[in-house]
Amino acid sequence: MKHFFVFALFVLMFAALHNPAVAQISMSRPLYEPSTRFVEKDFAWSAQKGTGVIAGRATLRSPGGYIQTADGEEVTLIAKNAYTDEIVLKTREEGFFDEYQNVKKDSKYDKYRITQMADKKGGFRFENLPAGDWYIVTRVIWYTRDQTSQVHLNGGLLWGEISIFKGQVRDDIELDSTIHMAK
Repeated sequence: MKHFFVFALFVLMFAALHNPAVAQISMSRPLYEPSTRFVEKDFAWSAQKGTGVIAGRATLRSPGGYIQTADGEEVTLIAKNAYTDEIVLKTREEGFFDEYQNVKKDSKYDKYRITQMADKKGGFRFENLPAGDWYIVTRVIWYTRDQTSQVHLNGGLLWGEISIFKGQVRDDIELDSTIHMAK
């Protein structure tokens, strides 16, 4: 096994000398495990059919002034509760693009996620929602290349904390900041 690692290191060093862009190593961050216990009854209400609507757009303004959208990105709704509060707090304090994916969530968590893909303009629309408090999240990312041909990832996760009442239509949601949470 030791010989494999020495060989792999040699290959990376050789690649770095001949093409530095190829030799980039990406280490994933360790999984964060919430200390708050997953309580299924705190999520159960969100799986019920309701009459509420949450709709809007997800966009970010690039430093050059261009509007980037969440075109083709997954938009997720999840019930707001103590468990998801901890996940959102951790994700936002770290500020990493994929931090949400690096959280070790309970195996039952995914069945309560409501997802769809954003359209070309970053639009999304969730219908038949029960009344309650929700988190909404998506990402807007784009790549740029600098003068040395290094590729950089730009953008980030956009979060919202949305409350709806029975039959309420919230079609004014603007997810447009990696810093401020939409309300």
